[in-house]
Amino acid sequence: MPNINTVELKGVKIAANMSEETIAFTGSLYINGQKVADCKNDGQGGSNFARFTDRELEQAFHAYCEGLPPEPITDAWALERGFTDPLPMDADLWLSLEVGKVEDARYWKRKCSKTMCVILKSHEDGQYTQYKAWPYSAAAAAEVRK
Repeated sequence: MPNINTVELKGVKIAANMSEETIAFTGSLYINGQKVADCKNDGQGGSNFARFTDRELEQAFHAYCEGLPPEPITDAWALERGFTDPLPMDADLWLSLEVGKVEDARYWKRKCSKTMCVILKSHEDGQYTQYKAWPYSAAAAAEVRK
């Protein structure tokens, strides 16, 4: 089996208008800098789908993901209902988490494009304060962090 040093999901396109149960997306999976699969989810609640160019790389990717530590439950809704056991990592969960990171980054990029958004320690999960009269800049962010 090939040795995996880096795994990246690139070129992610999210179709928010098609997302119902899960995030509808397309993207490309790269292992050690080489494109190895086209990935997608149709947003209807099913698993992520990856079409690999090489069966051996697919098996190596699945083994790599299964070797990662479990993902802790951080969702307040799930914790309130007693779901506390971490989720075992697999390829489908890894892809979902990576797409979620891309979606979060784009959300904050949009929010902070014209305003300063601040998350305080006193805020509950998902809360933030938005200063519309104070546009974001690196200097302003450094000042807030002080």
